[in-house]
Amino acid sequence: MTTLVLDASAVVDLLLRNRNGKAVQSHFDGAELHSVAHLDAEVFSALARLHRDGTLAAAAVDVRLRLLARMNVLRLPITGALLQEAWTLRHNITARDALYVALARRLRGRLLTTDQRLARAVPGLCVDLAAM
Repeated sequence: MTTLVLDASAVVDLLLRNRNGKAVQSHFDGAELHSVAHLDAEVFSALARLHRDGTLAAAAVDVRLRLLARMNVLRLPITGALLQEAWTLRHNITARDALYVALARRLRGRLLTTDQRLARAVPGLCVDLAAM
């Protein structure tokens, strides 16, 4: 079974059901899905931003928040060991992104992201969605 760590960009695109979201969904068959505990907060923030800028109506955000709550993704706590590993990545990526990367490494999985900047920063770890 494949282990995938989803970051917030992948989940937002999945919830928006856009082209990137369809590429994300295509990797789910036979995969164990994991993320860090703050995934929901990051996705919530992104959806709220899309509402504020007029991209998503309030009702559309409500629907996506319910879908987020039901997603079969194991949210793992951010422990001292994970923080220490993420800290070693501080020169290349943001602290939030480093937590996803550290978790993928710890689980010996792949990182599923639609953030091209992050994917370029850790190319051997990320599932390549750019070609889709």
